[in-house]
Amino acid sequence: MPFAGDRKHRRVLRSTPLLPQNLHNNDVEYIAAPSESGFSGASFSGAVFNLSTTIAGAGIMALPATLKQLGMIPGLIVIILVGILTESSVDMILRFSRASNSKSYAALVGDAFGGAGRTLLQLGIVVNNAELLVVYMIIIGDVLSGTWSEGEHHLGVMQEWFGQQWWTTRSVLLLLTTLLVFSPLISFKLL
Repeated sequence: MPFAGDRKHRRVLRSTPLLPQNLHNNDVEYIAAPSESGFSGASFSGAVFNLSTTIAGAGIMALPATLKQLGMIPGLIVIILVGILTESSVDMILRFSRASNSKSYAALVGDAFGGAGRTLLQLGIVVNNAELLVVYMIIIGDVLSGTWSEGEHHLGVMQEWFGQQWWTTRSVLLLLTTLLVFSPLISFKLL
């Protein structure tokens, strides 16, 4: 661990891997330097919120479909295997982040696996985000405009409220959701 101050007043700076460092006292002032984009790291509450929304988002929606497609026993085996892989990858990330001075997940992967590993990670994140967007669009389409199952139409929220209109169709509702909800959410910050 790094030390600050002279021999008489040494203070141990505690580090939390992949989170910004902010420590102020009489002897030491250490603040993580912002990156080129002006972002100096994630906050703990932001990381917890991000993980919570990931767990409660499309992942929880996929569990019933997994069990329906695979059956109870193979589905549970797959869920347990994914849990083991997740635990071991988090363990690896924590071990390596303590030994590295990386300020982001991409930098940590770059330190561990080089430039090709960092590029593969970023490509994986893009593909994962695109797949999650498709899942969310399917869920939103099903909820707002309904679904067809075994020749029977189940009405969505908009069709129940306003009836069968041209603007309550799945394609129009998904277009409006994309333009009015998703586009502003993915836009860059202006400041």
